[in-house]
Amino acid sequence: MAKDPFVIINPNANTGKLGKKLEKALKMTKEHIGNFDHAVTEGPRHEMELAQKAINEGYKTLIAFGGDGTATNMGDVIVNHPDVTLGLISAGSMCDWHKTHSIPYSLEESLAIIAEGYSEKFAAIKCKGDIETYSFDMTDGGFSGEAAAAAHHEMKWMKIGAIKYNYLALKYVIKTKNTPCSVTIDDQEPIKVDELSNFFVALGDDITGFHVLPGNHVFCDKNKDLGIGIVHGKKGFSRIAMLVKAISGNHLGIEGVWFSRGRKITIESHGGPLCCEAEGEIYNEESLKVELERIDDAINLIVPKEREYKIEYDESYFHEKFEDSFIKRKYERLPDFKK
Repeated sequence: MAKDPFVIINPNANTGKLGKKLEKALKMTKEHIGNFDHAVTEGPRHEMELAQKAINEGYKTLIAFGGDGTATNMGDVIVNHPDVTLGLISAGSMCDWHKTHSIPYSLEESLAIIAEGYSEKFAAIKCKGDIETYSFDMTDGGFSGEAAAAAHHEMKWMKIGAIKYNYLALKYVIKTKNTPCSVTIDDQEPIKVDELSNFFVALGDDITGFHVLPGNHVFCDKNKDLGIGIVHGKKGFSRIAMLVKAISGNHLGIEGVWFSRGRKITIESHGGPLCCEAEGEIYNEESLKVELERIDDAINLIVPKEREYKIEYDESYFHEKFEDSFIKRKYERLPDFKK
């Protein structure tokens, strides 16, 4: 019988910084969780192969040592094995999934949570486009999807990941064309969106440093659904202005931004394909139709036993009519309130 846990390490996490301090990180990991077996990824999505191999060998606890992409690729395998538990060590560039579950961006503190070993079941988003995959925090498409795809395909010669990513993100946020789409939520009538700029479907609140859906994690847990964000009619530098506001959640209520809730969302393009990503992994670049669905109790995750989730706005901003998003609205922040 294999000895738990099995740690899968992405040395390219945090633009390659993890690989440079790997020996020190492994020593600290042993100090917190004792002896463990591990493997190091050698290329994109190699985590999936390594995770499946570890499960086949009998491991019941797998630890993702990296960022959102590392954890998501391992999660894609683990969802098919309900007796396997996933732990997250914060070592990536952003670690949005980790933030959703109050896992600190600190190697020592995230290892302490792993050592405690408390776990719960959480939902996932089944994403169907060119391929079928899962998101465990947030999936998006449009100009943000194009930017994520460009980071995979372009400027492979550049070794400084942060400069490359920021340059390509700015380039595609500005240049990506809007797309006419139909958006169907659950069994409601399709909504016609003449100029879709971007969309977000999420279990969490944040993506790459932007406070996109404030309080959404709490609302998802309460309603057993997903938060949905639609950005429409935004072009060029108006997108930059919106993103600046979104850093602190101040984009709520501005013209061209609409939010809703549901368990299943279908987005069908009437123009070109929508580029879509989940935690940095691209799952659609060619299909005109993307289907997203909440799957309850999809993955067993190690999390802090005591944690709090701050709610900055009440849930009302998710229940407007689409027509209301063509004008500016105002939302009041709540007093400091925690679930």
